[in-house]
Amino acid sequence: YLIEIKEHVNSAFQWATKEGPLCEENMRGIRFNLMDVTLHTDAIHRGAGQIMPPTRRCCFAAELTGSPTLQEPVFLVEITCPQEAMSGVYNCMNLRRGCVFEENQREGTPLVQVKAHLPVSESFGFV
Repeated sequence: YLIEIKEHVNSAFQWATKEGPLCEENMRGIRFNLMDVTLHTDAIHRGAGQIMPPTRRCCFAAELTGSPTLQEPVFLVEITCPQEAMSGVYNCMNLRRGCVFEENQREGTPLVQVKAHLPVSESFGFV
C-alpha cells in the first residue's frame, strides 16, 4: 500500500515544509523519518484527501515536539565589481555580518562576480 500513497505523502511533506507551523514560513534543515504506517484496506480511504491532511498534521506535530526556532532572514546578494574593489566588498560584508561564499572571475572582463549571504536587518542603508 505504501507505493499507492507515496505521491500523497510527498505532496503533504512539501505542503508542510512550505508553510510551517511557525509563522507559516518555509522550514529549513529538517528531516522526517517515516517509521510506521497503518492504512485502511479499502482503496477509497487511501486517496489524497484522506492522506495529505493527516500527514501534514503529523509533520507539524513532529516539528513542534522538537522545539523549533525561527531563523534570521537572509538575502542572497550578487555583486559584480572590478578586481580593485574587492577589498571594499569584503570590508562592507564583514561590517554587516555578511558571508561571501563564492567568487568568480568573469572571462574576458576585469570584473569579478561575488555571491554572499547578507542578513536582511543589515541590508538597510545601501545607496
